Amino acid sequence: MRAVNVFVVLPERPREDDGAMPAPTRRERLRRQMSRDVRAAAREVITRQGVEALTLAEIARRVGVTPAALYRHFDDLGDIVRHTAQDIVAELTEQLREAIEKERETDFAARLIAPCRVFRRWALTHRQEFRLLFGTPTVAAGVAHTDVTAQWVRELATLWGAEHMRLWAARPYPILADEDLTPLMRRQIADYRAATGVRMPLGALIVMLSCWRTLYGQVALEVFAHLTPLITDQEPIFELLMLESVSRMGLGADYRPPESLRGWGYRPGMYS
Repeated sequence: MRAVNVFVVLPERPREDDGAMPAPTRRERLRRQMSRDVRAAAREVITRQGVEALTLAEIARRVGVTPAALYRHFDDLGDIVRHTAQDIVAELTEQLREAIEKERETDFAARLIAPCRVFRRWALTHRQEFRLLFGTPTVAAGVAHTDVTAQWVRELATLWGAEHMRLWAARPYPILADEDLTPLMRRQIADYRAATGVRMPLGALIVMLSCWRTLYGQVALEVFAHLTPLITDQEPIFELLMLESVSRMGLGADYRPPESLRGWGYRPGMYS
């Protein structure tokens, strides 16, 4: 597994379903249906066998067309991967958004932790999709993997960034000053801020990215089974990391463990 550069954000390629038009023609409806069928077939292959098993021939067989017919709707296999990944990202971000909106607007800790828990559960039940979006680039994805990475960087920055900005505006916490950062780090974090629109001081952005690093690292360990079978239940470790993350932002006293871990020694403010 290789690290993914989270600072690359490219313009998103419009999806074929976007921009609903009034009274589409029969040909347009058939074209859209074919696009959906191809993406659904690609998703099924990815889910059952992994993205490495994805080929134009296999997708065409499942849809019931010739491989050449796919080029009427997509540029190549990488283009199919790109659009399928867009569907997966949209599905994931909707679940994360719903988790955030279920919590009170003033409960900053809950609104930061709830989507993290959903992200972990989603990753453990969608391991192949996680590998596609967040793992090492594959041959099937080709150059499209850069677009895939760019999309989830943008979507996750929009979701979590909004909550981090709300927290910072209401309850700022200690951060590194700009002069404490190396010139390279200042430039890269400033570029990330400009590209994602997460308007906070550079030090606060570093805290946000550190929280993502913690979340991604733990979830990746579970998805790729790096600690199994030595540690079979990693929820307690995950929750300790959540407590540490929100404590870093002054929210340790507001942390609430899930029902499954009540009474296991977690207590408000233990990292404050």
